[in-house]
Amino acid sequence: MMPNQYIYNLSYPDYEEDLCALEVKSLFNLSLDGKVFFSSKQVDPSISPYLKQRLEIAYRTSSFSDIIELLEKNTITLNDFKVEYLKLFSDDPYAKKRKELCKEVGFRIQGFPSFTSPKTTFGITFYKDNWYFGVLAKNNRKWKKHNSKPYSYSSSLGINLAKALVNIAGNGDFSKRLIDPCCGVGTVLLEGFFAGYDIIGWEIKSKVAENARINLRHFNNPPRVTSGDIQDIEDTFDASIVDIPYGNFTPTSEENRVSIIKNAKRISKKVVIVSSDDITYLILSQNLTVLDLCTVSKGRKGSFIRYIWVCE
Repeated sequence: MMPNQYIYNLSYPDYEEDLCALEVKSLFNLSLDGKVFFSSKQVDPSISPYLKQRLEIAYRTSSFSDIIELLEKNTITLNDFKVEYLKLFSDDPYAKKRKELCKEVGFRIQGFPSFTSPKTTFGITFYKDNWYFGVLAKNNRKWKKHNSKPYSYSSSLGINLAKALVNIAGNGDFSKRLIDPCCGVGTVLLEGFFAGYDIIGWEIKSKVAENARINLRHFNNPPRVTSGDIQDIEDTFDASIVDIPYGNFTPTSEENRVSIIKNAKRISKKVVIVSSDDITYLILSQNLTVLDLCTVSKGRKGSFIRYIWVCE
């Protein structure tokens, strides 16, 4: 048995690769190199838009027959299980035989399988000359339902970006306190609550703030949104996530942008800033240190780009 070792694989559109890389760095402290990586850190794939699956490695061997031998030697007794094959690279020579391989593994597990609603899913895969077997966790994609929230605006952040931002801000540490001080209709808050972060929102427009609360209640989340200006926030947080400009259909002056950045710095140790144009000069004017920077386009055509800064 291998202690606390996992294989993760990623799925992302090409135009979101840089955002995915920043999220992986924030969650695992790793530089992205391909769509498969190993880590000793356990992260639920469903908190991320890009983590597809996680295999907790029980056995690593040089041959499939060795996996079978280990399963016969160390009997697993379990009901309601399923075995799946993970295809981790495009030219996997064993992928076409996945049904036969899964059947061979399944025959070595004592108990009754469940192919429609398994309580436990086991995974088998071949990667870089080694075979791996263990318990498989998949991204449940339940967060996709947030696309059907009661209130939304064309200027709202996309769901992938919102999910990635909370992980970039929180680093997968659910003990940290996060705030979205210009939260709009609560897109970031929905993904923060879904993942399990301690997060609250503020919104300067009372009507928009109420719409955010309605969105949160719709998905059985606490309506933790205060109507007010970022300047009025007195509490402090581990990180803030700020989409600039804020307010729907309202142009934001440079003076207002500076005020938002200044106050975000005041209330949080770490600031993750999102903007539709390059405002690096404004960020640096507030003596913030830029730790990371990436851009992400809205769709393949790349007609609309958002800049993301991670600062302290």
